[in-house]
Amino acid sequence: MTDNGADLEALAEFYETHELTEDEIMEAEPAEALPAESVMITTSLRLPKPVMDEVRRRAQARGIKPTAIMREWIEAAVADQEAVVPLSVITAAVAEYQHRRAS
Repeated sequence: MTDNGADLEALAEFYETHELTEDEIMEAEPAEALPAESVMITTSLRLPKPVMDEVRRRAQARGIKPTAIMREWIEAAVADQEAVVPLSVITAAVAEYQHRRAS
């Protein structure tokens, strides 16, 4: 597997110093399509400030971005009941359960 960040950096560096001709653009072949399950879709979500503050707090406690923790929660919520649940989701659920019991 390639490092997408490094790939993007290399592409950015190349196009900073090179230009394509119209012929090169017209002769370009489209890239191979990605499998649907690997395509990420961006969406906007409105949340009350206190909710988003709590999302940020929980994400920071786990050392991940708020969008990553929200993605985990959503994926877990829509997952098939027989699907394998990611360990990070289980770990987060246990931590949240322990936190609630301690309160």
